[in-house]
Amino acid sequence: MFRTAVAGALMGSCALVASNSAMAAEIDMAGKKVIFVPIAMGISLTEGWARRMREHADIHGYTIDVRDAAFNTGVMAELVAKAISDKPDVLVVHNPTVQLLARQIKQAEAEGIKVLQINLQSNQPSTAFVGANWERIGRGIAEDIVKECGEGSGKSGKVAIIPGQLTAADSVIMNEAAFKVFEEHKEIQVVSNQASDWEPEKARQITATVLQQHPDLCAIFGHWDVHTMGAGNAVKDAGKADDVLVYSTGGGDDVACKAIEDGVQDRIWSYDADGQGRDAGTMIDLLLQGAAAADGSMLIAESPLKIIKAGEEYDSSLCWKM
Repeated sequence: MFRTAVAGALMGSCALVASNSAMAAEIDMAGKKVIFVPIAMGISLTEGWARRMREHADIHGYTIDVRDAAFNTGVMAELVAKAISDKPDVLVVHNPTVQLLARQIKQAEAEGIKVLQINLQSNQPSTAFVGANWERIGRGIAEDIVKECGEGSGKSGKVAIIPGQLTAADSVIMNEAAFKVFEEHKEIQVVSNQASDWEPEKARQITATVLQQHPDLCAIFGHWDVHTMGAGNAVKDAGKADDVLVYSTGGGDDVACKAIEDGVQDRIWSYDADGQGRDAGTMIDLLLQGAAAADGSMLIAESPLKIIKAGEEYDSSLCWKM
């Protein structure tokens, strides 16, 4: 989906920029302006991104202005509109849904503002994207669920999916990928696919109800480790921690490792938010120097995945700390 290999796309720009140390030393980003509009601050994901982006800004002399939407989509649209009117050199957006900011991303690009989408894509392509490959994550988790709950496992094959929002980019893409896998394994039955609105308590309530209706549930696939904490706690409260595998995705901070250690979650596909922050900072540096895909497509820096598992394969070094 609007995907191109960032290494190849940036090759010409990087060669031009870094052909020798003298040329590199002449690059001046002082006075450039970047605005970052996340879904919400105060969570490790966005705080980690902002920290790394600010490190790059401090090194190169440009500014980063963070404008917090605080989980309010109406406020977010207003903040992005105001950001466009402020004419930054780069606008960084964290899309809550595939459609909410599509028109504004197109507007910003039309006005010469380079838009970097981080981790969650809109339906509207932009200059660049840094983030997870949600198709790969959805497929990988679904394949693992088939292995653990499918034919020959002795399990029911019943799975509950808990997206954050059904229209969020990660949920749309992961569900599509997961259902493609499940369709090839008819023994897998998705018994629930209810959104939590990113709230742990709502995820807990959904899970408690599903467990009452399906006491032989085999797995839960939560689309973000933070709200999936509620689902994992519901499994523990029901005394089914040994029977129900709890899967999620997330930025891989030390809270994720604590969830594994405490038996609240079993397997987390981490896209390493700390690494994403560094990648975003690097992408901003390059965009401020004029980097662009030769064919006009969207530059993409895909986040490497780390799988954090309970049991003998558990490795706390896979998590990072603020």
